[in-house]
Amino acid sequence: MRFVFGFILALAAVGASNVEYFPAGSLGETPRLHQFMADWYSKHLAAMQEPSIWQISRQKPADEVYRFLYLRSFHHPISVRIAVASDGTGLLISKETNGRGGYQPGALIRNTAEKLTRNETQRFRDTLDHFGFWKLPTRGGPGGCDGAEWIVEASKDGRYQLVDRWSPPPSDPIHSLGMMFMTDLAHFKLLHEDVY
Repeated sequence: MRFVFGFILALAAVGASNVEYFPAGSLGETPRLHQFMADWYSKHLAAMQEPSIWQISRQKPADEVYRFLYLRSFHHPISVRIAVASDGTGLLISKETNGRGGYQPGALIRNTAEKLTRNETQRFRDTLDHFGFWKLPTRGGPGGCDGAEWIVEASKDGRYQLVDRWSPPPSDPIHSLGMMFMTDLAHFKLLHEDVY
């Protein structure tokens, strides 16, 4: 179970939006814990004007979409989304707000889109397969105070996958995937000490 500070509880109590971003029970062992986590993450996604990958998997099962959400307690929230086109290319959407991941989301300060080649898109898919992404459990690790949430979602062939880790070590596949999203593909410039 995750351990969090009161300021996070207050944040979650405010609510996020009318969009359902996550399936019931997916983010916590109890309904209350799930709702807390879902409200927290959803508030940031709504501020970034991001779609619900879970809803895409239900309403547009032919769409192939991946997203990394990076919520560091004291740094700007980041989202990187890849939508795969029928020709095998991808559209990479990178967003950042001026808030803090453990507090209020703030306003968008980065909102860019760029095309990925077939090779870049396939390399990303191959990396997912290499790490067995579709077989990873949704929750893992002990959790903790402060730190960062690393959340990877995907929708492909009507299947939805959600993997959520708290400050994963470099040996964790989600750490590697998150860094690929942010630095290799979206070219975020992050200081070593700001990645946690």
